[in-house]
Amino acid sequence: MNKFTIVHLSDPQLSAGRAPQYHQQLPPATKLQHIFDDILERQVAPDLIVISGDLLTAGTSQDYQQLRQYLRQQSARLRAPIQVILGDQDDREAFNEGYLEEPHQPYYAYKQVYQNMDFYFLDSKWEAHKEAGWLDRKQLDWLNKNLHLAPRRRAFLFLHHPLDAPALRGMRYALLQNNRELLAILHGHNIGGIFTGHLHFGASYLVDTTIPVTTVASASTYIDCQDPHRHEVHDATSYNVITIQRGMASVTNHPLLLGQPVIDTITVGNTGFAKHRPRLNPQRRMGNGLPLI
Repeated sequence: MNKFTIVHLSDPQLSAGRAPQYHQQLPPATKLQHIFDDILERQVAPDLIVISGDLLTAGTSQDYQQLRQYLRQQSARLRAPIQVILGDQDDREAFNEGYLEEPHQPYYAYKQVYQNMDFYFLDSKWEAHKEAGWLDRKQLDWLNKNLHLAPRRRAFLFLHHPLDAPALRGMRYALLQNNRELLAILHGHNIGGIFTGHLHFGASYLVDTTIPVTTVASASTYIDCQDPHRHEVHDATSYNVITIQRGMASVTNHPLLLGQPVIDTITVGNTGFAKHRPRLNPQRRMGNGLPLI
């Protein structure tokens, strides 16, 4: 199998002309452009670029339309397709109308096949809870069906919210809330890795004893969460390069900026899982999952 290279970034949190979140010293759009420029300068030559959520903060349909045009330009410049997924801060209705031009999509989850490998892009945005993530029953059924269609093919998953791990015990309010349901579906399949964002710091760990999870640091800020109830925010820009060969993925981090001053703080009360969760069988249909770029 030939080498397959993915550039993975997350949480650009573009402000679309409004004041950036967390009192950032550099505009989020400038930081995102720095990443694309660095990819070209380093001659990374990716086969795929993935932006795993929190594309815009308080974005309108027009903002998402402009984002799509911008990403088309960068895709042509870098000669690589760009795939995006939704994060907790994205507005699904505005995204559907402005980016997809399909206003009635309940989810934007889809599958792509590259070099006999399956890549799944899941929608973990949970309408009922701003910070935490959730995979709806219909989406899990769709994933289960597709995994069984090619049980021997190596599969890789991208979603916004990380899965639970002992090291993230103090972050459970921000993680995927139905980890067990997802892992039950993945168990026994040929899963090469799960790649997420959301935390604004990098992390690597195993789930279900064998599946590696890698969380990429943010394209906009770094958040120090060592104190579970008081998080410190720094200006930062970072992305990962995922190299897959013979079905094995290795990850290299490329930090471009890490500002030393604390530009904001986040106060957290309850650090546990959300108390109220949606039912596992809501009556919703699955979106078409059309590729973006």
